[in-house]
Amino acid sequence: MKKITGSQLVSEFVRCSKELQNYSVTSSSISRNVFNFSGNFEFLIYVKGRAAKPHRWGVTKNVVKRLEDQNIHWFVILLFDTPETGYLLSQGDVKYYISSVWPLGADGDYKPATGSYLSNNSPFNSIDMFVDQIEALMTL
Repeated sequence: MKKITGSQLVSEFVRCSKELQNYSVTSSSISRNVFNFSGNFEFLIYVKGRAAKPHRWGVTKNVVKRLEDQNIHWFVILLFDTPETGYLLSQGDVKYYISSVWPLGADGDYKPATGSYLSNNSPFNSIDMFVDQIEALMTL
């Protein structure tokens, strides 16, 4: 069986998201990994995938800065193992993690990993669970 890559996780997650009945999903000019969701709520999602263990991602500092400059809610998703398994991080989560938890690599990427680097978040394990988490965060 062929191993799936992180970029394939992202592509499949986006494909599944485009099948959601209450949302339209389009690419964003911010980054190839940032997508516009519109429907019940409007928001941006920055999606990173990591299929191989250990689960470590590169969250680009410049992309986070561009997201912070937007007048719309945004989230970061860190996918792992399958296109429907990942961590959903709010703006507040990301700001907390980049200020005191995630190391910044020489390449300009923050380096989150499973374990203490994501201690405030629990993973979702389906697209429906992802939508439930987003909608709960959007109504706070």
